[in-house]
Amino acid sequence: MTVRSLADVRDEAAVEDSADVVVVGSGASGAVVAYLLCEAGLDVVVLEEGPYVRSEELRSDMYGSMRRMWRDGGFQVALGRAVTPILQGRCVGGTTVVNGAIIHRLPEPIHAAWQREHDLGSALPYAELMRASDRLDELLGVSPTPEPVQGNNARLLHRGLDELGLRGNAIRRSVIDCRGSAHCNQGCPTGQKQSMLATLIPHALERGARLYATCRAERVVGQSGRAVGVRARFVDPVTRERGPTLRVHARHAVVLAASAIQTPLLLSKSGFGRRSGLVGRRLQAHPGTALVGVFDQPVRMTVGATQGYESTHHWAERMKLETVSMPVELLAARLPGLGHALTRQLERHDHMAVWGVQVRAQAQGGVRAGLFGTDIRYQLAAEDVAVLKRGIFLLAELLFAAGAREVLPGVHGLPPSITHLDQLAPLADLPDDPRLVHCIAAHLFGTARLGSAESTSVVSRQLEVHDCSGLFVADSSVFPTNLGVNPQHSISAVAWLLGEQLVERVARGRARLARRAS
Repeated sequence: MTVRSLADVRDEAAVEDSADVVVVGSGASGAVVAYLLCEAGLDVVVLEEGPYVRSEELRSDMYGSMRRMWRDGGFQVALGRAVTPILQGRCVGGTTVVNGAIIHRLPEPIHAAWQREHDLGSALPYAELMRASDRLDELLGVSPTPEPVQGNNARLLHRGLDELGLRGNAIRRSVIDCRGSAHCNQGCPTGQKQSMLATLIPHALERGARLYATCRAERVVGQSGRAVGVRARFVDPVTRERGPTLRVHARHAVVLAASAIQTPLLLSKSGFGRRSGLVGRRLQAHPGTALVGVFDQPVRMTVGATQGYESTHHWAERMKLETVSMPVELLAARLPGLGHALTRQLERHDHMAVWGVQVRAQAQGGVRAGLFGTDIRYQLAAEDVAVLKRGIFLLAELLFAAGAREVLPGVHGLPPSITHLDQLAPLADLPDDPRLVHCIAAHLFGTARLGSAESTSVVSRQLEVHDCSGLFVADSSVFPTNLGVNPQHSISAVAWLLGEQLVERVARGRARLARRAS
């Protein structure tokens, strides 16, 4: 396996390489493309801004994990009327290393809306996306969370849903033989989570791919309207130490798989995709918040799956409910009080359950390069806050139905603690203001959307940037809208179809060259 990081090249003046295809990003989309290309015998280089952290190096402390593997140490934010943390992994394997391993397929109504309203046409056929999803299920060990490892946090949500007659289900996750250590967000220390770090990236490396980690892509190099390579630089993401430059020549294609935040930034810096004016625009997300329930019996969130149970009962109302097992370090940020008051709350952490609501928001924001780094703008619309308030009420109702003796709503204008659902009635009269609650967003879409016309989209229906032949985008920035469910599998399925397309494209190009040579 060939993996090179800053420590390996520190003394070199510059590094050069060439490949059939250069892939920028090693997460849910980049790893899939690299896997398929290497399976077909193509020569592939993968660039990853974050470090290569092997499974045996992963530790359980949240601070160390966030500092090393999360973008900006977990402090990346979108600015608006409220400040919204934007959570992304930055390491080999991308966010798949630090997410909850939740797997959902692209909802068919969303795909139909893309065809009907967003110029998808016959591109990305739903049957083909499901075929790719079937194959990904096999490769990533996707299955419902077994009851023995769901944990009490999940069992209590199950109980609350049953009490209210609502649908729920064990979460489908990409985990094999989960040990229930609730460490998904720190990176699975036992290697059971089938992240791209543990599956497709090693597979590609074993078949000849070369991976450059701690290597930040700075520009796609174009020549005569065609992508011919990538210019990058080795940079330690924690210390900011700068190393040599890397220049990689691409014989056939460059694939951007850097996320809905970093891909539009790279397109803008490279001068491509600008004619529509949509690069970095139309940022969509699934903002979410969480409630804490306090129970008489121990819950012990640190035992069981990080996220083991969910309800899509209200998906048509633009919300999804799910368990969120938090380590104490993160739980402390969610609890009310300071000093001794916070200490008293933390003394009860073994009796606390945390459940979240994520909203398929209608709000749209944007991302661009700012004077002091990435400038992300995003603000919930009033109708999104209204949905969020409805979700908060549902979570409180479920917590009490499951037997909670106290609920900590975390809503500005409400008591920090309530012991009866009636005490949440004033929530309906509060303004639909995004400053009411603390939200985070981890699912991001739409900043380089696909379409048929260069005036209304950034990439074609074949995922090729309109004004740059051989430059493709494989991540969720091409999605016309958000999904309302966790997007990893949808991202990977789209990347799968692109990977197959590139294999065929390279084969045709080689055949043409062979005919000319003869």
